[in-house]
Amino acid sequence: MLRQHKLRAFLTMLGVIIGVMSVTLIVLVSNGFKAYLDTQFQSLGADTVFLFYDPFGKMRGQNNGGIEKLTTEDMQYVLNRVTAVDLASGEMSVPSQKVAFGINSMDNPQIHAVDANFQALNRFKLVAGRAFTTEDVTQRASVCLIGEDIRDKLFPQPGATTGKGSSDTPEAKAAAAAGNSQALGKLVMLNGITLQIVGVIERKSFLGDNTGRILLVPITTAQMKWLGGNKLDVIYLRARPDVTDADAMEAVWEAMMARSGNKTVYRVDSNQSISGVFTGLSTTAGAILAAVAALSLLVGGIGIMNIMLVSVTERTKEIGLRKALGARRSAILMQFLIEAGTLSLVGGLIGMGIAWGMGQVVTIVTLMKHWPSAEGLTAPFPISAAIMAAAFSAVIGMVFGFYPAMSASQLDPIVALRTE
Repeated sequence: MLRQHKLRAFLTMLGVIIGVMSVTLIVLVSNGFKAYLDTQFQSLGADTVFLFYDPFGKMRGQNNGGIEKLTTEDMQYVLNRVTAVDLASGEMSVPSQKVAFGINSMDNPQIHAVDANFQALNRFKLVAGRAFTTEDVTQRASVCLIGEDIRDKLFPQPGATTGKGSSDTPEAKAAAAAGNSQALGKLVMLNGITLQIVGVIERKSFLGDNTGRILLVPITTAQMKWLGGNKLDVIYLRARPDVTDADAMEAVWEAMMARSGNKTVYRVDSNQSISGVFTGLSTTAGAILAAVAALSLLVGGIGIMNIMLVSVTERTKEIGLRKALGARRSAILMQFLIEAGTLSLVGGLIGMGIAWGMGQVVTIVTLMKHWPSAEGLTAPFPISAAIMAAAFSAVIGMVFGFYPAMSASQLDPIVALRTE
């Protein structure tokens, strides 16, 4: 029957093809995003813990106890009190302003005041120059680190381009190297303050953002020039190698509760826990979408039932002849069940093949567009999910094909033979 009515068989399988393709493709893309998120957070360091001042987290009726922000004393307190962490770094954002060198300038760079441990805790890499030293911080040195976009804007070179993936060509690399040599040691102006460039930070993407526009200054320099005081926006902490981030977070939380007199004005988080939230959301969304797409398999099953009923009607005389020659009801039943299952299984395999091809297209296109990162979106083929979808489609076909098969097996051979 399948070979005699190829077009009808293909149209019957279409619902199953679309269903399996949709489920497999959704799981494929979902896995790709999970891998992307894992890579993004791992690049920042899975062992990094964050401590924030969060007055909105306090309980109703509770005051903040005079606590207005994190301070450098809080950072030192945690280091002295919590044995689960071995390194700390404070950061403060500086109000946006223009950075300029000669006639070239860039508006609104991302300016952060940091200490000497910031680079190690945030996994920033340098393409030229050096990082901040303890002496830079203690002596309030007028130095800075700039991102590659700022370098290209202030020290433009022939062949230099900006944007994701723009540094891959030999011309761009040569231009970047020339820009680095020009930038290092130069004095840039920032709100009337002169800073010497001592390093260039590698452009690193994170969830659509990148470090190209970042400008770092020693925190003591920023406090003396602009901010004043010893306030901090966030404290980065590194868990010891033998301590999990969850244990480190708990220890930091307990220490800050003791310091604040149990005022819940702080929030403790980590890259790993944030990554877990994103991954959980991605997994849940993917599962829901896959479940919705799987409904099309039911539509495909109904199509198979319909065509098998038509097939039974067309082949009534053949069924009667087989039963007259001694074919048992179980043989007739099995024949039609196998036909229904074959239709579904072949449709499932075709759907798997189409999903694999579309996954390759997604990988190639995102790599060409450098989205969501310079490496594109790697979409590994979910073999287990595809096999499950194909097997489920075969079961669906046999379930929906059972009624037509049972109807065929119960035909009276004499009545069937008389049917025209």
